[in-house]
Amino acid sequence: MGVYTRIARNTILLSVRLVLQIIIQLYTVPVVFRALGVSDYGLYSVVCGVVTMFSFVGMSLSSGSQRFIAYSLGVQDEELLKKTFDTIFSIYTIFAIVAIVCLETGGLWLLNHKMNIPSGRMSATNVIFQLSLVSFTAELITIPFVSTVIAYERMNFYACLGILKCLLQLVVAIALQYILQEKLIVYGILTCMVSLIINGIYWGYCRSHFRECRKIRFLWNRQTGGELLSYSGWNAVGCVALISRQQGLNVLMNLFFGTLVNAAHSISQQIYGALNQFVNNLYMATRPQITKYYAVGKTGKMWKLVFQSSKMAFYILTTLAIPLIIEMDTILKLWLGAVPPYTASIARLIILSLLIETQINQIIAAFQAANKIRNVQLYSSIVLLMNIPLTYCVLKWIGGGPLVPYVVIVGLSIPYVMVILWQAKTVISLNIKNYALCVMVRLWLVFIVGFLAVGLLVRLMEPSFLRIVCTAVSSLVFIPALVWLVGLDGTEKRQCIQFVQNKFRHYFTKN
Repeated sequence: MGVYTRIARNTILLSVRLVLQIIIQLYTVPVVFRALGVSDYGLYSVVCGVVTMFSFVGMSLSSGSQRFIAYSLGVQDEELLKKTFDTIFSIYTIFAIVAIVCLETGGLWLLNHKMNIPSGRMSATNVIFQLSLVSFTAELITIPFVSTVIAYERMNFYACLGILKCLLQLVVAIALQYILQEKLIVYGILTCMVSLIINGIYWGYCRSHFRECRKIRFLWNRQTGGELLSYSGWNAVGCVALISRQQGLNVLMNLFFGTLVNAAHSISQQIYGALNQFVNNLYMATRPQITKYYAVGKTGKMWKLVFQSSKMAFYILTTLAIPLIIEMDTILKLWLGAVPPYTASIARLIILSLLIETQINQIIAAFQAANKIRNVQLYSSIVLLMNIPLTYCVLKWIGGGPLVPYVVIVGLSIPYVMVILWQAKTVISLNIKNYALCVMVRLWLVFIVGFLAVGLLVRLMEPSFLRIVCTAVSSLVFIPALVWLVGLDGTEKRQCIQFVQNKFRHYFTKN
C-alpha cells in the first residue's frame, strides 16, 4: 500500500470515528447537561479541570513516545524498539506516582480552599475529584500503548475503540436520566468505569499484537531515556501553556464569574475539541510517516507532506467552521434548549483562534521528527502562557465581561504563529516566503471568499433549522470548489486526479 493511500485510508477511518463520536455527543451532551443542571455541569467541568491541569505530563510525553517508537520502526531495529517501549513505560509509571502525590496535596488544597464551589456541594466535589484522579492515572499509564498503536498506524483499531468509548458514554447518559439522587456522583462513577474499560482494552490489544508490549520491564536506557526526557521536557513547556489556556482559564473564570460561566466555557470547549479532532485526525495519520521520512533522510518528501497536510487540515476545518460561526446561536438553542450566557460568542472566538493556529501547527511535526523542539516550544509557550496573567490583569484592574479572556486568546494567536514561523526558518530551514505563498495565502483566500459567499447566500433567510441545513450544504459545495480553484497548486491537482483514476482502475480491474 502506498504512503498517500495509507494516509488517506487512515484519515478516512479516523474521520468516520469522529463523525460517529460527534453524532453520539450531540445526544449525550444535552442529556447530561439537563440531568445535572447548569450549576452541577459547570462544577463537574471545573473539578475535572483541576485534575486535567496536570495532564501536561501525559501530553508532553505522548508525542515523544509516538516519535521515538515511530523512529525505531522507521530504522527497523527491534532491540531499540523494545528498549524504547520499556523505558517509556517506566517513565510514565514514575510520573503517574508524582502526579498522584501533587494532586492529592496541591490539587485538593486548591479545590477546598480557593475554588468558588456552591454551598452544600463540597462533599460531592471531593468525590468527583477522586474519581477524576483515578481516570487520569489510568489514562496516563496507558499512553505508551496508545502511542504504539498510532506508531504502527493501526488506525482501524484506534477508530473502533474510540467509537466504543462513545457508545459507553451514551449508555451512561441514558442511565443518568433514571437516577433520582446524587446524579453528579453517579455520573462521575460511571465515567470513571468507562475510562478503566477502554484503557484495559488498549493494554490487552497491545500485549497480544506487539512483541515489545508483552513482557514489560522497568528499564532505564540512558540514551533513549535521556533523549525522551529532553524532548518531552521542552514539549512539556508547550503542553503547560496549552493546558493553562484551556483548563487554567476555566479555573480563572470560576474565580471571577462562577460555575454558570464555567458551563459556557465547557460547552465551547467541546465544540472546539470536536473541530480540533478533525484536524488532529489528519495529523495523526501523517506524523508517523513524517518521522519515518526524516529517519531515512528523505527530507524533501517530509516537507512536501508537511505542506500538503497543512493545507488539507485547514480546508477541512474551514468547511466545518463556517457553518458553525454563522449559525452558532441557532445551533446551540436547538441542541441545548437553555443556553448559558456568552456561550455562542465564546465558541466563535475559540474557533477563530483555532483557524489562525491551524495554518502552522503541522510545521511542529517537522520539529518533532528532527528532535529539535527546544526553541520552538520555549518561545511559542511564552506567548501562550501570557494568556492567564494578561487576562487576570485586565479583569482585576480594568474590568470587563466573560468575553475578555477569549479576545486575549485570539490576539495572542497571531504572535504565536509568527514565533513558530521564525523558529522554523532558523532551526529547520523552512523557506517562509515559499510557505506563505504556497500555503498561507491560499488558506485565507479560501476561508475569506468561502465565508462571504456562504454568508451572503443565507443572510436573507430567518434563523431556523432549514437555514442551518442550507448553510452546511453551501459550505460543502463552495469550499471544495474554492479549494480546487485556488487552494491547490498544479502538482497537487494532478496527484488528486491520478489518485482517483488509480482507485477507479483498481475497482474496475477487481470487478
